[in-house]
Amino acid sequence: MNEEKIFEIDNLCVTHTDFDGIASATLVYLALKNCQTKLQDPSSNFSKVKAKRVIITDIAITGATFSSLQNINADTILWIDHHRPFVDVSTLAFPENVKIIVDPVSPSAVELVKKYFSLNGDVIEKITQLGTKADRWQLDSEEVRSWVDITTAWVNYHLDPNILVQALAKLEISGKVKEVLEKYRSEKEEAKKELIKNTIVKEIKGHIIAVGLAPSILSGSESADILLKETGSEVQIVLKKEGWMSFRRAKTSTLNLITLAKAFGGGGHEYASGAVLGKS
Repeated sequence: MNEEKIFEIDNLCVTHTDFDGIASATLVYLALKNCQTKLQDPSSNFSKVKAKRVIITDIAITGATFSSLQNINADTILWIDHHRPFVDVSTLAFPENVKIIVDPVSPSAVELVKKYFSLNGDVIEKITQLGTKADRWQLDSEEVRSWVDITTAWVNYHLDPNILVQALAKLEISGKVKEVLEKYRSEKEEAKKELIKNTIVKEIKGHIIAVGLAPSILSGSESADILLKETGSEVQIVLKKEGWMSFRRAKTSTLNLITLAKAFGGGGHEYASGAVLGKS
């Protein structure tokens, strides 16, 4: 028997570390009933995984992710994403077992997952709404803010993502999830002070730009929101010690951040994008 075809699990969802990614993985979990979740740094190569079916969600098609598809050992691979690909997809020769669902017009990856699997119901709608609002940084309720904080903390503390997915599937913030949230919010207050301390503000061609070095416990979006409120800047550039960058803009701005991100070999959305600085 071919060793390469002995699968340890049936379904595996490889997803982004933000809340849209977790929400997407949760809908995959609810759709397939039996699915494990693995978090993926969107700027890195896919690590070696093995499952009968692998679903990739909320991960952009880049040179690195495309070239490392060979690390995914599966009969079928489904790739669902809402980011604008960083490379010309028409020039890429995907393996026959890979199906691509990419729609940059979609407001979130979780919306695409819901549509693909034809999911419905109150819980499905709620998770989709939470994921979409979080990805567009519309933190207009305590529930959205809480789930965003929980996800950021979960990733920072390197906890099992399957526990988080199962909690979100029930929309329950209790037990260990609540403990993690309370711990994170306590530590976040100190992290905010560190971010502001390590921020500079510059005017470039009439645009006020804030550049801040953020502690790992703060997400890119969270850090950008803090810089926006503290500096009143039009564009916020968040640097992480690990070497990646996050770009955000104020709602009143019309600057296309994809152009800025591409200068560093990145991409994303006009209002939010990312790239890798190249060094830590």
